[in-house]
Amino acid sequence: MAEAPQSDETSGNHLVTRRQMVSIGGVTLVATSVGLSGCASVMNTAGLPIFPRADPGAPIPTMVAGAPIGTLGGGTKPIFVAQPGSRDPVAHSVADTLFWGEQMMEHAMFIAMLMPGPELATQRAQAEQYQRQFAAHLAKLRSGRLDAGNYAAFNRTTTSLTRSLLGYKQAMEDAQESGRIRSLVWPSFFDHTRKEGERFAARLDQLNRGDTTYVRGEVIPFWADKMEEHSLFIDQLLDPDETLLKKVSQASATSFAKMEAAPPAREPALAAAQTIIDFKTAAEKGIISGQIKSIINPALADHVRREAVRFKDELMRAA
Repeated sequence: MAEAPQSDETSGNHLVTRRQMVSIGGVTLVATSVGLSGCASVMNTAGLPIFPRADPGAPIPTMVAGAPIGTLGGGTKPIFVAQPGSRDPVAHSVADTLFWGEQMMEHAMFIAMLMPGPELATQRAQAEQYQRQFAAHLAKLRSGRLDAGNYAAFNRTTTSLTRSLLGYKQAMEDAQESGRIRSLVWPSFFDHTRKEGERFAARLDQLNRGDTTYVRGEVIPFWADKMEEHSLFIDQLLDPDETLLKKVSQASATSFAKMEAAPPAREPALAAAQTIIDFKTAAEKGIISGQIKSIINPALADHVRREAVRFKDELMRAA
């Protein structure tokens, strides 16, 4: 990071005090430090660099389990979504199960990674078992075929497996909070991932009723909460020397907390979603290339990026 000469330029309510340079993923980013002015727009917070735009673009059509769905890219794994304009509960079920099933599988993987040592062998083995179960369930989906006659039954099987994992997460959260286990998993991470699973199960119940809609009044608060928590997690996992990126993470968390408390209109929400996609995409590249100092596993970086992309996709579909 290089410092340029300080300035006392005043523009409206913003006082420009310095310019910072940071290289992430091979791209040099310029960050202007500004004073807080009440955040006129959702992401107009102090010290945020302008990251390269990472637009996931339109879904690429594909077929899985006999259903026409789409994929969005930009990272190490595809992001499964329904095709634009689709109202087919079968296609939505396939896309949502492929996406959220992968996320549930990775939740189990991350939990297992953060439970080292012989004293946590039992709990770690349970997490690894859930990882294998979700992998097998996704493989079954890919090799099978869903239609109007059987998709609801398959969704109920998915929901049952998901709710079993939710019970495990709740038990581990309680054990970690009470000191009965001493893992490296924050109680808030158990809570975060459990709430994502609860929403996934509720979504499958909704699709079983033939309802594929997204409602902006639910989409924005849910994802704003998840983006806030992601930002807080990133802040805590960055090396203490990564002061600019920690500042970005903290400012992002503050902005999304405000968004959750007072959901904005569609366009500002879309702008905020794109901003967090840009940040996470640049951070993932920096982590993979070793240009960012952190203890963030590249798989976790891609995991949270995929969820940011889904946020934007759901918001674009929401009524």
